[in-house]
Amino acid sequence: MKRFITALSLAALPLFGCGHNFEATTPPGFVELEDQEAYDYRATTADGLVIAVREIEHEPKGEVAFWVRAVENRMRQRGGYALLGTREVKTQSGLDGKQLRFGHDESGKPHLYFVTIFVTPDHIFLLEAGGTKELMEKGSAELDQAVQGFRVK
Repeated sequence: MKRFITALSLAALPLFGCGHNFEATTPPGFVELEDQEAYDYRATTADGLVIAVREIEHEPKGEVAFWVRAVENRMRQRGGYALLGTREVKTQSGLDGKQLRFGHDESGKPHLYFVTIFVTPDHIFLLEAGGTKELMEKGSAELDQAVQGFRVK
């Protein structure tokens, strides 16, 4: 159980070894950030809209619905993130996933945080995007492009 909670803490350590098992596309207007300890990939705009990928070993094994619910529960426990909605997503390479959209107020400003979950037999990939509601809405096309361009090797 402890390993499960660690994996879903959304602060999982990057996997070490022969590199990542995914390819992430940096959308226009973003720059990739190097040397990220808590992420396997991270990029930002000059205004602070951030996208990131975490790759987690798929252990213990579970169905997509299990991991979606686990992430949802963790986000509620982690600071009162409210689930605003979910949607099915599909990458250009044909990988199916589920996107959870959360809202949260910080310093009196509404923020949005999206977690897109892709589950393969060996890995769980969490594609995260966050920023103020204004930035997330303004960058929605670029965020969709990042999800659609995601590829598992």
